[in-house]
Amino acid sequence: GIFVGTFKVPDRKGSDMELTYYESKDAGGSAVNYFDTATIASNSGSISLDRSVYPVPFVANDLRTGANAQTGQSEAGNVVAWITVEDSDNTDDTLTTSSSGTAGTILVKLIEGSTTSTIATAGSATAGDAAGSTVEELGPLAETVIGSSVYEVSMTIKNTQDAGASNVTPTSGDILQVEYVDTANDVGGTSTSYDSSTFDLRTGSLSVDKDVYVLGSDVVVTLTDPDLNLDGSAIESYALSLIEWDSAADSSELLNDTDNFGAAPSKLRETGSDTGVFQSVVTLPSATLYPGGDTSSTAVNIDYGEAVTLTYVDVGLSGEDTTEDDTLDVEAYFSISNFGALIELDKAVYNWTDSVYITITTPDHNVNSASEESIGTSSLPIQVTTRSGKMCTSGDKTYFADETGPDTGVFEGEVALQGFDHTM
Repeated sequence: GIFVGTFKVPDRKGSDMELTYYESKDAGGSAVNYFDTATIASNSGSISLDRSVYPVPFVANDLRTGANAQTGQSEAGNVVAWITVEDSDNTDDTLTTSSSGTAGTILVKLIEGSTTSTIATAGSATAGDAAGSTVEELGPLAETVIGSSVYEVSMTIKNTQDAGASNVTPTSGDILQVEYVDTANDVGGTSTSYDSSTFDLRTGSLSVDKDVYVLGSDVVVTLTDPDLNLDGSAIESYALSLIEWDSAADSSELLNDTDNFGAAPSKLRETGSDTGVFQSVVTLPSATLYPGGDTSSTAVNIDYGEAVTLTYVDVGLSGEDTTEDDTLDVEAYFSISNFGALIELDKAVYNWTDSVYITITTPDHNVNSASEESIGTSSLPIQVTTRSGKMCTSGDKTYFADETGPDTGVFEGEVALQGFDHTM
């Protein structure tokens, strides 16, 4: 006995809507009318940007290698800004404010001091590139989640941005402003909502996870620079050539040189979207470096205890207007381990058929902290010798000792003495 009907609510914002049901005969046999009333209302919309501070856009070759070379870093710094409009009056899966071929009423502006320039519009049924005196049209906004009435669109801001009849260049301190005209706010009228963010440059920092490393071990390199966080919705990457190795063995090697260094990932990768923190795990050479990354050249030995400086050349410094206005060498320091080795036997005196237990403590050879390793190579052999001679006589042979556990740096071996035949 329950009946449901639907109809479209008329555009009479601010008015009361009354529904009447005419009952021809109620329980008492009389004809009566039943009423219900609701107010036709609208809701104010709002607009927002995804970040309060954006990096200053830069062009290819603005970034420098760790060796301070002004070529070789081809990444272009186009900034991506996400514009979000929330308006519960709109229930479609897209938000448009004008028909195809007509610019949308959502405006994106760049404020440079006392000068304001419109650099894009949004909300038209179709997107369009900038041409002549017409700025870029971003097109319809897409709903983020079905039924949410929250809509978004992205815009790419370049170092030289089209602003209609002229071009503009965003610099540190400029303001990015967006505005949305709501033709049906909460009182049934028209109102405009705004949001704004600034462009800014910030000085970066460089760090490693330890002060001392064993040759052949892994170094976690962390570069923190918000100027490289161009898109807050994406995880970005940059070439490891941004960072230079400098030590007594080789004063200039870029970390992207695969003949000298291994890296996983092979680039500096952002730790998450919108963090501005970039990391890679770089494997140190086991003993030598090839100058210039040329394996045909003579390898240079890395000494134990050698000091190493990693350098990142920051071209966007706090207080400057644009990239390359000034530069700064941002450095991180560590040294190669030089702990030496300690060899111990379990006894001072042995019988001629005893087992000899050998303990070698050498943190310099604890390369992989996640596994049990062994020591003893032809270049760095372990020899067991008595008056009768050496245990391993061939030039490429060596005794081996195994690590007692992962990341201990303590290696153990065992030799069984067998005595000799005695003739009276």
